[in-house]
Amino acid sequence: MKKQFLFLLFVCLSTILYAAGSQDTKEKKVIIAVVPQQLGNVVFLPAKEGAEQAGKDLGITMEWQAPVRAEAQLQAEVIEGLIARNVDGIAISCNHPDALKDVLKLAISKGIIVSTFDADSPESGREFYAGTENYQAGVTCGEEMLKLFSGTSNTVKVAILEGIPGAFDIESRKSGFLDTIADSNLEVVYTGACDDDVDKSVTIVEDYTRANPEIDAWFMAGGWPYIVQPGALPEMTKWKLSDPENHKVVTMDVFPSSKAFFDKDLIDVAVGQDFYSMGYLSVENLHNLITGGSINGGLKKEGFPGLFIDTGGKIVTPDNYKEEFPE
Repeated sequence: MKKQFLFLLFVCLSTILYAAGSQDTKEKKVIIAVVPQQLGNVVFLPAKEGAEQAGKDLGITMEWQAPVRAEAQLQAEVIEGLIARNVDGIAISCNHPDALKDVLKLAISKGIIVSTFDADSPESGREFYAGTENYQAGVTCGEEMLKLFSGTSNTVKVAILEGIPGAFDIESRKSGFLDTIADSNLEVVYTGACDDDVDKSVTIVEDYTRANPEIDAWFMAGGWPYIVQPGALPEMTKWKLSDPENHKVVTMDVFPSSKAFFDKDLIDVAVGQDFYSMGYLSVENLHNLITGGSINGGLKKEGFPGLFIDTGGKIVTPDNYKEEFPE
């Protein structure tokens, strides 16, 4: 009798443990990794906030992982680690489209659903891209620059600050800008690459402006110099305020720190991006695909692999900037 009781007790306990184990497996959370170009880059903080909020709303695990430097090889190593862990989805802002495509294809071959945001890798096989239409953003910057110099027929000397050479977002913006000013009196006399490093961007802008005060305009293909405060750019400030009617600045990106520059009349036009939506929509739509759903709001564009989720943008000027930064 005692043996029979122990046997029944063993069966019951085994059944309970099996059921608990099955329940744990059933309730295992989806893991989605979001990989910006580098850690510590404040440009991506709104994207992180959006991705975190999407993770909370969906009840899933969102991991924010990136290399300490904005290098494609280091980013590839992060992806390799995620592949080894067999995460469910990866959203990545690619440091270089070609250098990342093979490791992203490997992730896809392992059953991981991949998307891109901010900076694309169109040939990687990723499901969708969520972000700015970067070529059009460059066109907008070019159009705004042309408006600023519409009253002169003289040659306008323009310097360009870019980020990581070859990055899809930066190259697209530059192409849009250059195509737009191609038949005008605007002439690009310099291009400097800051590699998405804020300190390096400040050094480049300060050094070139100090050595070449005769330039007429700066086009910042990204807003790196405006993450700091105006006091960090004394040469730029002196140049801009020495002839505000003829010295102009057009920049991509609008940050909270941009207000101080608008307050001092140091920016003429800023074309903002919605990084929060890039993060949120990337996680939301990866989750949709992982759970058998479909992409919300994705557009099919001619010659564009996968779907495009346009997160939009805004034009901020001295006339409307206080609406962007209410007291």
